[in-house]
Amino acid sequence: MKKTKLISAAALTLLLMVGCATNEPKFNVNDTMTVMHDDKAYNIPKGSHLSPFTDSKVLEVYTKAGLKNCEKGALTWEENSVSEEIGIAIKQGDKDIFKKLAKENKIGCVKPSK
Repeated sequence: MKKTKLISAAALTLLLMVGCATNEPKFNVNDTMTVMHDDKAYNIPKGSHLSPFTDSKVLEVYTKAGLKNCEKGALTWEENSVSEEIGIAIKQGDKDIFKKLAKENKIGCVKPSK
């Protein structure tokens, strides 16, 4: 019985150490920066930029990908790290990339700050 308790305690300690050492990135909505576009301020996540093209078709694709606030007057943003990935996917005709990136909080829509 004593041996079982010792093994259980060691296993629990190891599990806690591994769990605390795991480093998964989390999206922090408060970790934003303000960028200006056409004399309007937009709050986007740090490490991202406004997408170069935003029109009604792009907003529709983003909405279908599950993003909110993608209505007329909104702009789109993307993390700096996914720009190349998006470009390759668009050239290959892969629209599923937007669903994947939306789920990972790496793209989004933003309205002007008030």
